[in-house]
Amino acid sequence: MSLNKELINQGNLLFRYRSYFPLALYPLLIFFNIANQEHIYDINKLMIGLLISYFGELIRIMTIAFVPPNTSGRNTKKQTANSLNTTGIYSLVRHPLYLGNYFILLGPFIIFPQISLIIIYTLLFWIYYERIMFAEEDYLKNKFKDDFSKWAHNIPAFIPKLSNYVKPNGSFSISRVIKREYTGLCGIIFMFFFIMLSFGFFREMEIPHDHILTYGLLINTIIYIILRTYKKISKKNN
Repeated sequence: MSLNKELINQGNLLFRYRSYFPLALYPLLIFFNIANQEHIYDINKLMIGLLISYFGELIRIMTIAFVPPNTSGRNTKKQTANSLNTTGIYSLVRHPLYLGNYFILLGPFIIFPQISLIIIYTLLFWIYYERIMFAEEDYLKNKFKDDFSKWAHNIPAFIPKLSNYVKPNGSFSISRVIKREYTGLCGIIFMFFFIMLSFGFFREMEIPHDHILTYGLLINTIIYIILRTYKKISKKNN
């Protein structure tokens, strides 16, 4: 089996379980920071980490908001695309959703920043998602043939080229964003709360401003329930 074919097969397997990749990062993050007792909690670093994560979520929102149905989805069983997205954020980078994921998962590593740990995270992210990108592009190339080749030839895979920007064909859909990204929007707060709770437990330290985290978690939970309810009602009406 050629190396390219092997990477594609691995990518198709990892594609099904890509939602679980963050779970593999948490033990790494927590272990490194428990071992380094010199790290001191800083609310400013926590806020910077949150901003970075929500910047990643913004990239995902600007992707999802303009794409037509049955593209750029959360499907896990198999690759699917009814059309090839080439405008909007897809005119800047071929894999904007994974670019967004990178920043979302980078945010927690800023709470107690270590250059070595950020490098390890980046390498693990690239090894994992590079294979998924191989699989996705193989699927798109076989389905859209020359159209895909022409688009991919000019658009970078992961680092955006801003000069390529083409206005999106579709209009911004807040409904589509809510239905498909409500878990990501609310999941960031859940993620940070879980990590801070773990730090406090394993390092036996008090977390300053813990009431802010508690109130934030409560508000976030209410928002999550509202958005999930909205999605279910919209699905029934359709």
